[in-house]
Amino acid sequence: MPTLLDTRGVSPRSREEKRDQLRRGLEAILQQTGGGSRLPPERELADRLGVARETLRRALDELQARGLLERRQGAGTFVTGQSWLKPLVLRSFTEDMRERGLVASSELLSHGVRRADAKVALKLKAVPGSEMFEVRRLRLASGEPMAIEHAFLPRARLPGFDPARLARHSLYELLQREYGLAVRNAAQEIQATVLTEDEALLLEVAPFSPALLVERLVYSTDGDPIEYGKSLYRADRYRFEVNVGRAVPPGEGDAGGDAA
Repeated sequence: MPTLLDTRGVSPRSREEKRDQLRRGLEAILQQTGGGSRLPPERELADRLGVARETLRRALDELQARGLLERRQGAGTFVTGQSWLKPLVLRSFTEDMRERGLVASSELLSHGVRRADAKVALKLKAVPGSEMFEVRRLRLASGEPMAIEHAFLPRARLPGFDPARLARHSLYELLQREYGLAVRNAAQEIQATVLTEDEALLLEVAPFSPALLVERLVYSTDGDPIEYGKSLYRADRYRFEVNVGRAVPPGEGDAGGDAA
């Protein structure tokens, strides 16, 4: 882990960057430690992260306020069974885990070529019955199951593509490197659901546990859809963050005066 510096005596922008770096470092430690485990003493953590204890204590206070830590008098600081905040930005699971300081891996559940039904064909702007790569993967973070992904890719756009490689490689990185297909944006729908017994077994949770179902249609920079899929995320490990702005009613954009 890179050495972090204290935040005193630096510009506001640099100080904010270092706070953000400290936060990411602490969150990575929390995720690696696991719920219910005790954190190392503050002195040890401060030395490990390269910050002053006062700076570390403020960061721990923020994590406690978010419900990620629990301080027990006389016993120490413990990691709660925290959920992981997933901002709604388009990046792969591999990129997401890398950002958190975790190691992403995949278990290939199934893969092959199938004929597109009406829904898949409509999503990917293809003719019904056209060939699609179908891939199901179990996604893990440092060995812990996090999500089940089920994706369809148009075979006509990916000559020579071997879905089995997705057991070891990021889909978006392969598309960019080998086909020049950079992903641009995605349309996503999120809804609550429960896991079947088979899905719960894969994710190592109790049957009928809550989950987040994300349906996603991904577009490449040429404007065409390149992936359609659904992902099941463990609800005890994920929260999705959405930043929204207030829509300005017609006629108000040019109005003067103060706004409440």
